[in-house]
This record gives sequence, C-alpha cells and structure tokens, in this order.
Amino acid sequence: MKFVKLTSLLFTLALSSSVYAAGMVPETSLLLVNENERGASMDVMNTDSEPALLYVKVRDLPDDPLPGLIVTQPVVRVEAGKVQRVRFILKPSATPLKTEHLKRVMFTTIPELAENKIKIGFRQDLPVIIRPADLPYIEDPWKDLVWIRSGNIIKAKNDTPYIIRLEQKVTLLPSGTEVSIPQPYILPKTTIQAQLPASYSRHDNRVEIYPATRYGYAEGKFTSEITERSE
Repeated sequence: MKFVKLTSLLFTLALSSSVYAAGMVPETSLLLVNENERGASMDVMNTDSEPALLYVKVRDLPDDPLPGLIVTQPVVRVEAGKVQRVRFILKPSATPLKTEHLKRVMFTTIPELAENKIKIGFRQDLPVIIRPADLPYIEDPWKDLVWIRSGNIIKAKNDTPYIIRLEQKVTLLPSGTEVSIPQPYILPKTTIQAQLPASYSRHDNRVEIYPATRYGYAEGKFTSEITERSE
C-alpha cells in the first residue's frame, strides 16, 4: 500500500535525494490459533534500518465471521532490526468449536516521516486458522473432498471439519479441461461450485486438484473421482 498519491509521488521523485522503503516480516506464513490455548503469538521483525510503526488488523471473512479474534496491541513502534511479538486473544465461544475457522491478518508497515525521502508502506496479508481443541491433526484433508457434476456445474463438497487450501485451477480428466474455482479455500461443511466451460467432455470422470498445506506450500497434485448427478 502506498501512502502517497501517484501525482505527489512523481513530483517528489524529481525533488528527492533518495527513495525509502520499509518492511515488517512475520516469522511464518500462517497464524495458527489453538482453541485450548485461547490465543496465539506472532513475532514480526522490522527489517529496515529505521524505526517504523506496525499496524495489525484481523479481518473476518464474510462466510466465516466467528469466532472473534482480538489483537492486544494493534499499533506499536518497532525499532530498526528489532522483533515485536504480537499477541492475539480468541474470544470465548458459547460452545466448543467443532470445525476449523479461517480469517486474515494484515501486518502493515507505516514508515516515519523524513525529509527528501519517499515513504512506501508495505502490507503482509496472512491467513489465520483457528483449530478446535479436540480436533486431531491430519496432513491431507483434501483426500475427503467429494466432487459432483450436475449438468454444466461442478461442485466440491467438504464434509470434513478441516479447511482445505488449493489452487483456483482444477483439471478435468481425461480431457485435460481446466476449470477455475471461485476461491483458494473450502471451509468445513461447505460446498463451492464452478461453471464448466463449453469445451468440457461428458466422459470426464476424474478431477485433478493442486492442494496446499495449511502454511500454503504446494503439495503436488491429487486426483479424485467425479460423481455424476442428474440436473
């Protein structure tokens, strides 16, 4: 995110003696919150040579707003080269969690003002997964996805209590037709669907997906059978 307008930026470039950029770097690519720990922490390092403000905000997804997650110190000054521990508190639920939940957390760098320097802020937008206390960990929840074709629609049904992360491209087999799905995740106990392109073949009976670990690392490819249902 730039903290100057484009016109101001071009004008300042002509007058400035230097260009300045700053950035905060979280320790991992995912904030994992365990219900039984009632929160989590994330270390964030100021990799720049000057102090900056760190602004942290949790964003609820429209399709998964609960449970609530609070940042205890949303704005803090971090010295150059230092590490700031950011603490998150999980709001109590009326009943124990049964499924994983997904949010996003944004770590935004706000550089300090200085003469003859352009200030560019950087934002890291990471996923947050909230895990129920009694839910066992499995590495490959995508194996339990159910794929259904009905007319010119293909659906992916996630009956598991786990969040499934995957590329937004799947491949129908044996034709090799590619289909775009609406989002790079499937929430527990939900179904997503996509329109099949005109080029798809009714002989396609398998789908090849490209899943990711909870930390976003590619897991190669996985093939599932497609169930055919009448319209």
